[in-house]
Formats: sequence, C-alpha cells, structure tokens
Amino acid sequence: MRTLNILYILPFFLHFLWGECSDLDYADCIYWSQYCEWNAESEECFETGGGGDGEFEYGPYNYDFITEADGLRNSPYYLDGLLYYPIDADLPYRSIILTPGLGGGSSAMSIWGEFFASYGFISMVIGPNDEINDSHEQRAVGLLDAIQTIKDENLRTESPLNNLIDTTRFIVSGYSMGGGASQIALTLESVQNNSISGAIALNPTILIEDCDICTENEYCICLVPEFLEHETPILVIAGENELDEGDLSSDYSGLIGPDIYLNTPETTTKILYEIENGSHSSAEYPIGYVSNVTLDWVRYILTGNDSFCDSLLIPPPDASQFISTLQCGQIFNYDFNEDGQVDNTDLILLVVSVLNSSEIEFDINQDQITNIFDILIFSMFIENI
Repeated sequence: MRTLNILYILPFFLHFLWGECSDLDYADCIYWSQYCEWNAESEECFETGGGGDGEFEYGPYNYDFITEADGLRNSPYYLDGLLYYPIDADLPYRSIILTPGLGGGSSAMSIWGEFFASYGFISMVIGPNDEINDSHEQRAVGLLDAIQTIKDENLRTESPLNNLIDTTRFIVSGYSMGGGASQIALTLESVQNNSISGAIALNPTILIEDCDICTENEYCICLVPEFLEHETPILVIAGENELDEGDLSSDYSGLIGPDIYLNTPETTTKILYEIENGSHSSAEYPIGYVSNVTLDWVRYILTGNDSFCDSLLIPPPDASQFISTLQCGQIFNYDFNEDGQVDNTDLILLVVSVLNSSEIEFDINQDQITNIFDILIFSMFIENI
C-alpha cells in the first residue's frame, strides 16, 4: 500500500471541508472563511466562490499516480511533479498539465489531477521551484517542460504508461498565476515543438514586463494584444467580483481573465466563462459548472469529438458573461464515402487508406500526419454519435 505525503493528503481534507460548510456554526464558518462564507440573512454557512452547486463527481475510471520517487523525470524547471493516470480507459491516453497560483505547490492542484484522471486523461500537476518568487514566465516554462516529462514516460520501459500515451496532444492549465502562465506558454517559441492543443486558465492573473511597450506603467507591466498572439484554443474562467471583493489588489486591473480573453486574437478559438458573483477562488477547484465546462473542453480539444463542442456553446446557468469565437464543425465533413451518413463504413475507409498509405486529408489531432491516432479518435467519435 502506498504511503501518502501529508501534502498529498491535504487536498482530500479540503474536499471534505467544502462538502461540510453547511454544517458549520458562525464561529467555525468565519474561521474557515477561505473556503466558507456566512449568510447573515439565512444564518447559514455555505461554500464560497460561485461555480454552480458546490459539488463535483469523479468519473468512471479508477486511477493511480506516479511520483519522481517512482521514476518520473525530475525537471530543473518545476518542482514535485506528480502524474495521475486512469486505469483501463480508452487508449491512447491524452494529457493535461496543471500548475498552481502564488504560494501553492503541486499538491494544490491534486484534486484537479484526480478529477481528470477519473475521466480517462493523464493529468500531471507541478509546482514552481519558488512558490512566491517564480514569475509567470518561469511557471510557463515549467508547463512546457512537463510535456517532455510525459513524453519520456511513454518511452520509459518501467513505467505503467509505457507506449500508452498520445504524445501529440496536450493541454496546459493552471490557477491564478498558473492560469496566466498557461497563456504565456502558448506564446513561447518552443511551443511549436510541444504539441499543445489547448489551454485552460482558471481565475488567471497575467504579468508581463516590457519597458518598451508598457511605458505608462511604472513597473513596465501591462497587457496588450502583442503579448498574446497565438492560434491555440483557450478556455478562460473568471469570477465577476475578483477585483471588487478585494481578492486581488487594484494593481491587477486589466490583468485578469476577461482582459486575457479580449487581448487574444479574434481569429483564435477562445471562450470566456465569467461566474456570476464569483471571487478569485471561483474556479480554483472542479466544482459545479466549472467541472462541467472544463471537462467538455478537455474532451473536445483532446479527442476532437464535436458533440462536446456543441455543449460548449451553451452558457452555464451561473454565467454573468459568456462569450466565444468557438465554431463547431459539421458532421458531414467525416462522410468519406459520400453516402450521406457517418458510420463504420467511413471508419473502414479511413483504416484502409492509412494501411495503404493513400493520400487522405483527415488530421484530427493536427500532428501533420494521418495515422493510427486519427483512426482511434474517429472511432471514438462514431461511438458517440
């Protein structure tokens, strides 16, 4: 049996606490004010931060995890990597990497790691080398390097994931500073070699220093479109009251989720989901509608299944703002034999074309080649239509 470090136990305790806010009296509710809030009118304690009904459900798959003590690569660009993976889910496994906010280590994102693994995805959580002083860009470099760690795990013969990983599709993500880091990662030159298919920014903040462009700011920090020029799909989840409630100082005005969305090119696929009355912690954990939207995004980006794209066009009930440039594809695009239906006959035609090395344009995972991974994705697509 595995013995868990106390840092890995902490998120389980916090998850228990959120479910028990309603049982707390006024004194205890105030004591746990980071997670609970007292309603003076109803004299009840409830979960803070918006995000739906305050609940989330684990998926159908059991999961395990790999630490650096188990042979997971130790990187100089991040700290305490922990890789969660599903057991007996559909192959090949696709991956999402998450990094925390200011003051948090990799364990701060462990609940997200468990959540995505339970739905069939590899989810690696990392921490910054310096939880207080590492910049947004340093955290972005850590996300990129974690991709290499997962690719190495696919080759490591002792790994339970040996030869089971799709090394062509990844999502980078994070909370607060980590969310901003996920956006910066998309703009770094090395991103082209890291197979990033999408990103998720959870209550992000973003600080980019440029004294040539940010001339009106004494700290040379601002956010302009030049800083976010990329074509990678992004999901940004923010809280309506992140600044108003004092969770963030006024210094972050113009540097949070809605600003990231607005400064990302309109030609880039992007979604802004702003949670009504949400605070800076409103998307910190996979609770309520946040879990639904992020899961649909991961499924859509990593599998290419348009049924999840359609779900992403529907604003969550608690959204104070929901805007997007997302456009879902049409099912007839997959009708290879042009018989007016998408079914197994189209899948067979795709398999035959790949086996015969025929020239066919069907690059679902956008890795510049049509191969077995495209066949697997298309097979999953057919199962779900």
